[in-house]
Amino acid sequence: MTPPVLPRFEGGRRALGLSAALGVVGLGATAVGALLDVRQALAGYLFGFTYWLGLSLGALLLLASFHASKARWPVVLRRALEVTAALAPLFLLLFVPLALGMRHLFPWVAPSANLGAHTLEVLDHRRLYNNVPFFLVRAVLYFLTWGLVGALLYRWSVRQDATGDVRWTLWQRRLGGGSLPALGLTFSFMTLDWMMSLEATWQSTVYAAYVFSGAFVGGLALMIVAGAATRDTRHFGSLLSPGHYHRLGTLLFAFICFWAYIAYSQLMLIWVASLPEEVSWYRVRLEDGWGALSLVLLLGHFVIPFALLLSRELKARPRALAAVSLWMLGMHAVDVAWLLFPSLFPEAVVIPWTAFTAWVGMGGVSVAAAIWLSRGAYPVPVADPYLVHSLQVRPP
Repeated sequence: MTPPVLPRFEGGRRALGLSAALGVVGLGATAVGALLDVRQALAGYLFGFTYWLGLSLGALLLLASFHASKARWPVVLRRALEVTAALAPLFLLLFVPLALGMRHLFPWVAPSANLGAHTLEVLDHRRLYNNVPFFLVRAVLYFLTWGLVGALLYRWSVRQDATGDVRWTLWQRRLGGGSLPALGLTFSFMTLDWMMSLEATWQSTVYAAYVFSGAFVGGLALMIVAGAATRDTRHFGSLLSPGHYHRLGTLLFAFICFWAYIAYSQLMLIWVASLPEEVSWYRVRLEDGWGALSLVLLLGHFVIPFALLLSRELKARPRALAAVSLWMLGMHAVDVAWLLFPSLFPEAVVIPWTAFTAWVGMGGVSVAAAIWLSRGAYPVPVADPYLVHSLQVRPP
């Protein structure tokens, strides 16, 4: 077995306690908000849930992609990805309030007569798919898929630390590559169920790819920030070289461009077709108050980071790249808000205060769960046969 590069992680108690406290306070404040206005509270809760679940799924897809491609350079990053990807059971628990209050969010649960005859006809046509029992069954299937893949990849990696058996690398590669179709399908249907169906009749075949690209950008940004934040500790960040940051920065740049391409493709196709039930989705977001948020998203999620990440030097500097990544995590929040809130509040610009409390609450419990899961394990997969190759990465 390869000698440990870093000792087992036994710290983080203070950070765990603080994160858990923030989580309890944030979720508690959101629950208080539900007593005042249950729909606005659930809208904010859905925002926080979608944001943090997206980061976890982005890490899971990134981890599976690395295994499928047999990449050696990101081995030193893998434990952080494994921990982030293994949080599906937590989000299954956090999904319960959404399942209980879904009639306040989704128009197909209890259609009202003021939706109009055409809309009611469309909802009735989709009832075979959009009904509460099948919706909940699908949700359980999604969490089972994400939880099983994430748990096995993490468990096999930790088991290899103890035994040094190279077969665990082979098993992880097989599962990573073999699970990508299932992960892609469940992610796509999740976006259709929990996000796109907030609109009674709107639909887009590009929507899932758009949400995926944003989650992937968020997952990459989170790994960069985590690595830079642990540079001066005995954690995985102390082993990251400028070569690692350059590769992560290049991937971040690539998927920012992919996000912009998918966003433009969806807008162009819908606007050219000019179908009333489709164009209305963009009209809400491009006019009046929501139009300002669209401009912020265009500049902040694409134009500014695109210009910054063109720099080769910036991508090799951990602090500078981490600053851009922090910015992208903020822009990802704007992106999620842009997707959700105009669908829920099309007549006025409404961003509930519970969006902030839910974001803090779910972020707190997610970080606490990740720290708890990390304790007792090595910060990097010390027995992976390709760890030595990862540690020797240099800028191209």
